[in-house]
Amino acid sequence: MKAKIITLTFLLFIFGFGIAGLVLDDREFSDMENRLLAQSPEVTYDAVMKGEFQDKLESYLSDQMPMRDGLYSLKVDYERLMMKTYQNGVYFADDGYLIQEYKENPMQISRNVQYINDFAQNVDVPITFMLVPTATAVLNDKLPAGCLNDDQMKSIDKVRESLDDKINLVVPDEKLKQAAGSEQIFYRTDHHWTAQGAYAGYEALMESLGKPKARAKYEYDTFKGEFYGTLYSKAPSALQESDSFTAPKNKEGNYAVSFAKEQENPRTLIGMYDPTKLETKDKYATLFGGNFSHFTIHTNAQNKERILVIKDSYANAVLPFLADSYATIEVIDMRYYHMEQQTVSELIKSEGVSQVVLLYNMDFFNSDNNFLWLD
Repeated sequence: MKAKIITLTFLLFIFGFGIAGLVLDDREFSDMENRLLAQSPEVTYDAVMKGEFQDKLESYLSDQMPMRDGLYSLKVDYERLMMKTYQNGVYFADDGYLIQEYKENPMQISRNVQYINDFAQNVDVPITFMLVPTATAVLNDKLPAGCLNDDQMKSIDKVRESLDDKINLVVPDEKLKQAAGSEQIFYRTDHHWTAQGAYAGYEALMESLGKPKARAKYEYDTFKGEFYGTLYSKAPSALQESDSFTAPKNKEGNYAVSFAKEQENPRTLIGMYDPTKLETKDKYATLFGGNFSHFTIHTNAQNKERILVIKDSYANAVLPFLADSYATIEVIDMRYYHMEQQTVSELIKSEGVSQVVLLYNMDFFNSDNNFLWLD
């Protein structure tokens, strides 16, 4: 009887999952992993002979496996119960934090610094570069003992040493550590900083620019619904406490956002927020609706200077504060700003930009290869 039970269980797993895979419709997108899933590959003679079909078929079967999300979450739960502290590039840290592993890529850092230095020689306006250490560095006291992270602050020192003297480097580590004493400055399940962390970065940026902070009295709205971010997607677990997504509100502010590529079908925002994203897993995308190649923020701020912010997604949480300091902000994301009608330096001249701000987190700067479009 014992042998029969084992055999039956084995057959149910093998044939049950196989039949379910044939019967169930393929999924196009995984909310858990926040990515498109592999689809059934086309069978061609060339693809088979080159091995491309086999590789795509393996990815397809893996992505479309029935109960994939639940089974992976179960695996992570088991490993956490076994007191493991690392899973898929994520550390299980103190106080319920998931903290992303950091491995320095010196070649990519060097290339990105050189692209920025070359850009600085092509423009005639001041350039400030705010490079933000992530939770890996700021909350390193919460990391489990024996973790093998590289030192982000040493990476930042390398950037500082090789950066052109024309560029003003701002690193808000001290502001963040100070704020961490009384605020949650990074999400527990997501790699981004919270609105409170972003405000600490905003303070450091305005001090470096020699400008006063906005006198706005901010209220922080906490939106309903559990927020499980990008790090949770890498290591999902029923044992993980969710986050709450918060955003600042200035009742005296007046904001309008125009997207360069959406003149015919403009995106609908309430101020600078897209409330439809609150119904999705990626609630951080509520800020401006996500990331786009180029958009412009118009505000009722007293300072009529026009600035350009070149950024990654960390900047999205800073822009609502910056919008109370500058009447017009041009925003470019180099991940999507490719082969446009104007180069970045041409846009600076045509739009009358008086100040450029590059705003990136160190983990992104360590890996991104889109700075080559910065010209």
